Amino acid sequence: MTLTKPSTNPKDLNKIVFSYPKLKTLIDQDPENKKEADKCLLEIAADYRPTTILFIQKVLDLVLGKLYDGVNFSLADGVDLKKLSKENHLVLVPNHQSHADYLVMSWVCIKKYKLPIHIAGGLNLNVFPIGKIFRTAGCFFIRRSFGKNPVYRATVEAYLYYLLYMGEVIEFFFEGGRSRTGKLLPPKYGLFSLLLEAHSNLPIEKKKKMIFQPVSIIHEYVPEQRAMANELRGGVKKKESFLEILKVFKIVAKQFGSIHIFLGNPIDAPDISKLSPDKIKKTTYHLAFRCFRRVGKNMAVTPSSLIGLILLEEPSGAIRWNIILEKAKAILDYCEEFNVPYTPSLKKEKFVKTMERAMDIMIGNNKVNVIGRGEGEGQLFYQAKKDSRVELLYFKNTILHQFLVPWTINSVWVNIFNGTIKDEQGLKDYLIKSRNQLKHEFYLPTIQQYLAKTLMVISHAVGRPVKSLADCLALDQRELYLVAKKLGVFARAGNYIHEAYYINALTLKDLGNEKDHFGMDDVLKKFPLVFKRELKIEKCVKYPESYSTSIIKSSMKFFVSEKYVLEKGSQYTLNKDKPIGPLILEYEKFLEDSWAIAINPGK
Repeated sequence: MTLTKPSTNPKDLNKIVFSYPKLKTLIDQDPENKKEADKCLLEIAADYRPTTILFIQKVLDLVLGKLYDGVNFSLADGVDLKKLSKENHLVLVPNHQSHADYLVMSWVCIKKYKLPIHIAGGLNLNVFPIGKIFRTAGCFFIRRSFGKNPVYRATVEAYLYYLLYMGEVIEFFFEGGRSRTGKLLPPKYGLFSLLLEAHSNLPIEKKKKMIFQPVSIIHEYVPEQRAMANELRGGVKKKESFLEILKVFKIVAKQFGSIHIFLGNPIDAPDISKLSPDKIKKTTYHLAFRCFRRVGKNMAVTPSSLIGLILLEEPSGAIRWNIILEKAKAILDYCEEFNVPYTPSLKKEKFVKTMERAMDIMIGNNKVNVIGRGEGEGQLFYQAKKDSRVELLYFKNTILHQFLVPWTINSVWVNIFNGTIKDEQGLKDYLIKSRNQLKHEFYLPTIQQYLAKTLMVISHAVGRPVKSLADCLALDQRELYLVAKKLGVFARAGNYIHEAYYINALTLKDLGNEKDHFGMDDVLKKFPLVFKRELKIEKCVKYPESYSTSIIKSSMKFFVSEKYVLEKGSQYTLNKDKPIGPLILEYEKFLEDSWAIAINPGK
């Protein structure tokens, strides 16, 4: 195989980097800045060598076939990656689930297109000896925080300028790190901003349109899941080391299913050359979230995420295999109707065998219990193991954002039946309040889009147009039953989030009774105690996975934004003018009633 790019030329690198206007100005102001910039560039720059790429490709050809069922790569209609890279400055912006992402994406681009890419990696990955291998494979390393170091920032920007000048394909993970929860993380703006600045400074003869290419990466099983689950339960994050990174590929006893990579429609970079600083900031924000939304929209439902969604509906019980298949079909029917992507392996002709393979992987990886002796087809029962529920939640969270509307409709249904929602204004207030809570967990569409999707889903469920919130309240008992029956498979999909917010509300109330002011450390210490107490009672809290440090922190943002809690510096205090007690009662009523009145989907 012949690659299209030669090795890095140090002379070209230094010449182009130090010609960058911002860096040149800093050095002209103080010649000592040159020494610091030299050190920064040595720390940052890739030392790309085709021999390393070809070696990695051969290794991955062998390893990936043993660890994974397959790497499935697909593109949106009309997307030609090779053509895009020739005609534009191409920047790949994938989500990030595993250390394996660095190598797999590079492997795909080399194998399919002979197209080497330069990947932005955290400086924490530059550990001996893997850092040297990554660097010669095209990885460049940047610090998580630039602090107040103008020379470092200008050197990073100058290096990106060099890559664009040389026509290299650049990749960076827009979330800034691996998602520990399976949910997409809000985008970090830093590299978007630096790339836009670097591109605006290119000379005319080297300047092409810059394209940001969203990439959705979905693992059916993530090698690092257990460690990440431990972090969510309050465990200490392990420092990166060669052995830690190597664990991604050394767990040969595990089965990882498939990796799915989908390239959506590309996004043109805006021209910021004539914009004010404020406009540049807003433009960068909108670009980052356009990429984020496009990646999220294309996160496909996989067999493992389906099984995670279904098994975690039961807090501790087991589900019969034929019921699992029935629920999975109901979810896929929704996907078909509302254009939610799912993997080709879940198409009707492959559906049963694919689900069986996915369950075999769960059992083989010791995440699921099998109960029964298989008397009769589909009669075996399956149960998520208690100590693996947080790991299964990772799969579920990768797709949960696709089903927030039907879950919210179910919660509306419960609140109509229990008398909480009595009129159109009450319904509207409830939907807005639900969205205000969920926006701290997921990036959501606008209120208008959210309400429009709600009406669309209800219309489909009842088989006639429902054009307003008033129409929703005018549904008769038969139609309300149809809504519940059609969407019942999503009835408790997000209840663990409500439970976590409820637990934290109780935690805050207890802390407020104990002291006038408290910090996040106090909340993190108190929450597990309240969680254990409430889980033991089994009245409102039933899901073990509702204990998550990630949701503790996001729920604090909600309580502060809704002014139940006042924030001053790093300290919190309860707002006496808006007591948290009534909110706790609302959570209790909903959580109790969601178990008392729920209908599962039927044929």
